[in-house]
Amino acid sequence: MTGYANLKDLERDERRKEKEEGEKKGGYHQRFAKKKGSSSSSRMKRGGWDSEEQTIDSIDSETFDFTSLSAFESIVFNRRRNNNNNAASGNTWLIEVYDDASEPSQRASSSWEQAARALDGFAKFGRVNQKLYRQLAVKVAPKYFMSNEPIAFSKLPTVVGFAQGCNNFWCAQRYRGEMKADDLGTFVMDKLLRLKEVPSITSEELEQNFAPTTTTRGNIKEDKVKFIVFSPRATTPSPTLRKLATDYSNDVNVVRIHHTERDQGKWKRIYGVESAPAVVVLKSESNEVIVKHGVSGKESLKSLFAEHHLQLIPEITTRSVDNIRCKSGGLTRLCVLILGDGGKPTEALKLTLSSIKKDLRKERDDTREERLDPMKMSIAAALENDEVVFARIDCAKQKKACHAYSFKSGSSNAELRALHFTSDKSGKINNELFNGNAADIEQVYEWIGRMFNTEETSRWVQDEVSNALLVRERLGLKTQFEQFRTDILQTLARVLEESVIVMVEIGPFPIIFMLVLQISLFRFLHNRKFAKGAQNVSSADSVDTSTFSALDANDVVMNLSEISERTTALTKSVYVVLQFVNSREKGAIAEQIRDLQALAKKFKSERLLRFAYVDLDQNVSWKSFVNDVGEDSVCVWHPSKLKYEKLGSSCAEDGVRIKLDAVLDGSANWEKEIKDNAWFHSSNMTTNGEVKK
Repeated sequence: MTGYANLKDLERDERRKEKEEGEKKGGYHQRFAKKKGSSSSSRMKRGGWDSEEQTIDSIDSETFDFTSLSAFESIVFNRRRNNNNNAASGNTWLIEVYDDASEPSQRASSSWEQAARALDGFAKFGRVNQKLYRQLAVKVAPKYFMSNEPIAFSKLPTVVGFAQGCNNFWCAQRYRGEMKADDLGTFVMDKLLRLKEVPSITSEELEQNFAPTTTTRGNIKEDKVKFIVFSPRATTPSPTLRKLATDYSNDVNVVRIHHTERDQGKWKRIYGVESAPAVVVLKSESNEVIVKHGVSGKESLKSLFAEHHLQLIPEITTRSVDNIRCKSGGLTRLCVLILGDGGKPTEALKLTLSSIKKDLRKERDDTREERLDPMKMSIAAALENDEVVFARIDCAKQKKACHAYSFKSGSSNAELRALHFTSDKSGKINNELFNGNAADIEQVYEWIGRMFNTEETSRWVQDEVSNALLVRERLGLKTQFEQFRTDILQTLARVLEESVIVMVEIGPFPIIFMLVLQISLFRFLHNRKFAKGAQNVSSADSVDTSTFSALDANDVVMNLSEISERTTALTKSVYVVLQFVNSREKGAIAEQIRDLQALAKKFKSERLLRFAYVDLDQNVSWKSFVNDVGEDSVCVWHPSKLKYEKLGSSCAEDGVRIKLDAVLDGSANWEKEIKDNAWFHSSNMTTNGEVKK
């Protein structure tokens, strides 16, 4: 957010501040003001080869004109003046660098305006005049990557994209296609917005994979709703359709097909499509086919996806719970809920509720009011007004939520419950179980009507179940890998493209030199023996030299037998798990701390933990403390080093790990505070064992 209702106001304010601060340091720094209706403002003069003055028409545009670097960063990078906290939000921007004297810029103006209108609401469009604002143009579109030179006049106009969340010039993406509206739109949707592609399929593929009777693929039910877009022409998908396909990608599959006269009869017979444009919605779980004709505009498409992107009996998840509205605080008065572990009982209940919901929609659309059942009319009206909702919860995934609804888990158990919300009982719900025959639709009908129309019953009142009990969906490994692979390929393609352009313009030798320099620098840094990180990693000055050969280089346990400045820094403001060993009497230290190492590896992701040992043969100052807690004890010290808790006599004990979890959770049982303990006696010693003066 910029804090300005009009971006022009921000621009004027930035220019005024720059002038007051004396940022104008010579050179041409005057914006060419464009005033509509003024002939002198729409033309500029320049000297020609014949020394006669010629006039140049300025390129008018409805897009935003940038005139200063500060205004550009405030708007495009979503920065506020004197604020270095760059927000990761903002808009996607497409910036054109142009010159009024450039004939290609003049010719491309109509395509630029057309693309700006087509992508309105998806990306912002702006311009920079290179002749008037050279410094800003160099920042936005340099001659080549990491260059401080402006792009050549012959290569204008140049278009640069900034994706949402981009907060510096390094993440700019150069457009290198033709200045056509469709190509610019494709660049924005593919490169900047990364919208999901809506594939165009043939009539054979549509009949095979999107037939209304296709409810299963093998033995697996298809959970996603299918949207088939019939277009009168074979054109590219609109930005609105691609945006909706991306936003609802977890719930829907979208395809498009060219509606021809040859196949008109076939589509009418199979789907009921009479003409294009039209959209067919297939809900496989309920074998429902919805046909909407004349759907082509933005608002009609948005409304259709919002209404039908879920199945007839939608599943409640963390992603869909707000859309389903099975909760208090809104219009919903009754939520008819299926709780099931899966299997035939759950499918039978889904079939029953699907039949009831489709029947209620028919009742709502029936004009013969004298033949309608009053109870069904009441429920149908409530369904239309969002007062009654139907939903289900997969108890195999959402065990905690089902348990909160008093669901009795079983191998093939399923329950039908009615949740009644009342405005006078905030945070409370009436939860009643259906005990009748779920296969008897009329009996379920009567039960739903009674639950909706009866205010006070003997139903069980309980606290409303929190959405926090729902298990959050996670992307599968395959999906995560595909996303990672896509990001890597796009980055490599961009780097390769820039490298080729630079090589063509300035030759291959600078590129080769930079590659050799990077490889040499990497090998130099790789061969350096830097100190390891501070988190539970041994270093040469923190491990006693007499036992260093017995310890592995990848050890995660420190030696605190002698305190140095480094070990003091490593143990500052963290919990330290300490074990006492005796190298003379009990043999090799590596054998004695093996269990401590295993424990450290289990907690290696905890940043607040350090693991260490003390050899009592090297540091006698700990012996008075060890006499109180036991020589084989394992203790954890508070970050203040003024109190501790004994975890056990060995790191291999199960209780040690349990107590350590309690410490991290903030429920430790600390011993009485010790103001003069062995820890501070030890910290007063230098690495050579002499006491500090």
